[in-house]
Amino acid sequence: MCGACGSGRAVAPWEDVLAGAGPAERAARAGAAGRLLTGRRLRVTPWRGGYLLATATGASRPVASLDELWAAVERDGAPPGEQHWARAPAPAGWDRQAATVWVAAAARIGTITAAALPGGVVEFSDGGAAHVDPSSGTAEVGVLGPEPEAALTDLLHFAARA
Repeated sequence: MCGACGSGRAVAPWEDVLAGAGPAERAARAGAAGRLLTGRRLRVTPWRGGYLLATATGASRPVASLDELWAAVERDGAPPGEQHWARAPAPAGWDRQAATVWVAAAARIGTITAAALPGGVVEFSDGGAAHVDPSSGTAEVGVLGPEPEAALTDLLHFAARA
């Protein structure tokens, strides 16, 4: 049992490692997830142990990580084909929390299998489990997948601060 959040997790989710574990960071990720879910009548709010996913009827379900969130939303995709990396410089002032949410959703539906963000690289296995390799940071953003150029363009567009 985690003494800080009572979630039963012993290891922090990858998004907390790469994008921060504080309430403000979690709230920003919840807001970005809500943007991805526009039109699905689902609402995501931050919770001390992760996120709460609420339906249009008001039923809520706690989820401990973005991986669990996307599993709950049932956004499974086809297995990826041949993959390669696409990289670009990290834009000045981009929204790291929104980028983290996009990466989790894209990995869940099979658009990408890994992402490089300032702060580290996260790789996703077939079951959706994530492994993060924190680093000292890079000035690049990258994605690994069957169509990485399109995925990278979507990521950069979604994470651009308005």
